Amino acid sequence: MRPAETPATFHPPPAPGGTWIAYIRVSTWREEKISDTLQRSAIDQWAAQMGARIIDYVTDLDESGRHFKRRITTCVERVERGEAAGVVVWRYSRFGRNRTGNAVWLARLEAAGGRLESATERIDARTAVGELQREMVFAFGNFESNRASEQWKETHAYRVQEQKLPATGRPRFGYIWHPRKVPDRNSVTGWRLQEERYSYHPDYVSVVEEMYERKTDDYDGFNTLAHWLNEALAIPTMRGSAWGVSSVQRYLDSGFPAGLLRIHDPECPCSYSSGKISQCVNKRMLYVPGAQPAIITPDQWRAYRAHREQTKQTAPRARKATYPLTGLLRHSRCRFHASHTSGQSKGEQVRGKWVVCSRHKHANRLDCPKGLNVAREQVEEDVKEWLRDNVTDDLDALTTTPGEEAKERSEDPRERVKRERAALQLELTRIEAAIDRLVEDNALDPTKYPGDSFARVRDKLLGRKGSLVADLNKLGKEEEETPRREDFRVVIGSLLREWKLLSEIESNALLRQMIRRVVLVDERDEEGTLLRVNVTVHPVWEPDPWEPAKVCRGPFGTALGWSPNLLWERPAEAAVEQDVDQALAAGPATLALTS
Repeated sequence: MRPAETPATFHPPPAPGGTWIAYIRVSTWREEKISDTLQRSAIDQWAAQMGARIIDYVTDLDESGRHFKRRITTCVERVERGEAAGVVVWRYSRFGRNRTGNAVWLARLEAAGGRLESATERIDARTAVGELQREMVFAFGNFESNRASEQWKETHAYRVQEQKLPATGRPRFGYIWHPRKVPDRNSVTGWRLQEERYSYHPDYVSVVEEMYERKTDDYDGFNTLAHWLNEALAIPTMRGSAWGVSSVQRYLDSGFPAGLLRIHDPECPCSYSSGKISQCVNKRMLYVPGAQPAIITPDQWRAYRAHREQTKQTAPRARKATYPLTGLLRHSRCRFHASHTSGQSKGEQVRGKWVVCSRHKHANRLDCPKGLNVAREQVEEDVKEWLRDNVTDDLDALTTTPGEEAKERSEDPRERVKRERAALQLELTRIEAAIDRLVEDNALDPTKYPGDSFARVRDKLLGRKGSLVADLNKLGKEEEETPRREDFRVVIGSLLREWKLLSEIESNALLRQMIRRVVLVDERDEEGTLLRVNVTVHPVWEPDPWEPAKVCRGPFGTALGWSPNLLWERPAEAAVEQDVDQALAAGPATLALTS
């Protein structure tokens, strides 16, 4: 057989030649930390042997191959534009360790006529055997990455579940981090192991408390807090950089200053835990108790969470109120929000003179053909009149003596649970403080406690802490109490007295505490002419009339106003038999039976 007749599989790969882009990636995985100098040297040797010319060295330092948010994508795009013949890497694992990403970006590279070459793995992927070898190399790389990922997940789970520590040990703002491994000149190895823990930072604890107070009490935005930290206090993050909106938001939402750890629900089926997506699409993030001492109280943390939920439900432009009723106005016909608009008064332009339906004016007149137009002053006066007539009079009638009020509250089961929870949380705080003092004393002077006294006392305190946490869990999740009308006595009185003295933001914040929405009801004649606009207020202490009705869609029809509690109000067997008899009696027009 002549050489020209031999299959291409047995031919040596031809010299690439041409221009190539060298891609160098240094992994975050310690076992894969091959220096960029070594990778570049191997690529230069390959180029000299193959007669290729390297036009650019693209480097990704400390980057994982499990994602493709890297500069390798720009290399492929440059090949697509015809700048180079292909991409050369030190090993194929430098290209990526993600099965899907490898297939997608390699397909784009080859579709553009480019090639992927390895400087240390001489494989001709243009042949069937060579392509199989390259796929096997990619598969082993993906396997090694998944194996390392599983080990890290186990380590992170152990830290959170057993040690009550964050999944990754690093400094946290407001705390001093005492790592497990610290330098020690007296040790033979130069290192000493200790118990990892967090303690208060004497300079930043008050700053953390004020951050939460500014957010919940003063309604400061994350941007305002970032400017305050960077400009007024000149305090950087724990990484030495300036604070930003996202960094302030992540820190406050983490719950770490409240003594909590924010983790992803292990039962959630999304790919957040594997690192394939940046946030949980199902919003299943959990807060579990941590070993770090809390800077803010549980009440402050609940107030912050309630503030965040309210902010998420408020339109961005309504979060900094321009008028007292900003974000509260709704049109009764389309149930869309109403906004303020300017108008003329005595030849001058007046801001916020009118209140109009935003859907009719800015969105869709088919859903709201008539719209709405009413003076802002009239709406505000109607709301103040509602506060005076429908609230203060009733509060006078509901006024009780201090003894009677205390008796009513003592008989309320919710108050009893609340007192028990507060007592358990107070005891839990004391136990955590005792554990911190014990560990700190032992770290400063290991010979202070003789024998196994330290371990015995520590285990005793940890056991007591576990019992308190279990008792708190038995009380169940703290339910949001339905506000009572008399709880707003002081707020309403202050608002009515100082309406003209308060700023728009302050008035809006007080109104949001007691009002769900202000509904504008337009009355029209038969021809559609606007006669008047009435104001209806939906307070927070009454059931929401606009809350969607719960619907149960089952095999025997649809039931409105259904709730799970109805399942326990009648015997299950009789209920099923009755439903089946009614459904069969209705005939095939109502019940469709399928085989």
